[in-house]
Amino acid sequence: MGALSGSLSASKFYVQGDLPKDVRRAYLERIQLRRFQPLRPEQEAEESAGWCAVGQPFDLELSVNKLFTGPYLSLGLRMDRYSFPPAVVHAELEQAARALRQKRGQEKLSKAQKEELKQRVMQGLRRRYAPRMQAVDLVWNLDRSELFFWSQSAGLRERLAALFELSFGLDLVLDSPYVAALRTLESKALEAALQQVSLSAFHEESNGSR
Repeated sequence: MGALSGSLSASKFYVQGDLPKDVRRAYLERIQLRRFQPLRPEQEAEESAGWCAVGQPFDLELSVNKLFTGPYLSLGLRMDRYSFPPAVVHAELEQAARALRQKRGQEKLSKAQKEELKQRVMQGLRRRYAPRMQAVDLVWNLDRSELFFWSQSAGLRERLAALFELSFGLDLVLDSPYVAALRTLESKALEAALQQVSLSAFHEESNGSR
C-alpha cells in the first residue's frame, strides 16, 4: 500500500511537537537508527519493523535525496513477520520428538528437552519459509505538520505511532472533525466553548407530538 501507486485510501494525522533546527540532518540520523532490519533464521525474533524507502520496501539505503522533497518527508514502514500454519508446526514437533525419543531410548521428553526441541524446529521452519512482508508508505508535510499514511488499519496505525514516537520524539493525532476544529481556533474563548460541546444524535425519535 503506497503513496506512489495502489490504493488511494489513507489516514491523515497531525504531528504534535517542535522540529529540530537542521531537520534533514537530524531526521536522517534518527531514521537510519530505526531502519528496517531483516529477520534472520538463526535469531529468535518472530517479527521486525522499521523504515525503508517510500514505494521500495527492499531499499534500505536511505539518504537525504530519497527522503526529502521540498517540505515533504516520505518513508515506507516495513514489517516482516514469520507465520507458520499451526498444523505444520504441530507435525514438525511431533516428528522431531518421536525421533529424539527413539534416539535417547526415552518414553517421554523432559521439559528442557521439549523446549530445546521446539527452538530447533522453529529455527528450521524459519530457514525454510520466508517471512510475510508488509509495507505501507507515508508522506509528512513538515511545514503543515500533516502526515498521510496509506492504510486505515487500526493495528498498522498503532505500529506507525509507536515507531514514529521512537524515531522523532513526536506524537501523531488522528484527524477528526473535532481535532480539525481545535487546530483552526484562534480564540481561547472559542476553544473553551468547544470543550463544552457534547456529542448528540443528528435525529432524535419523535415523542408522538407534532
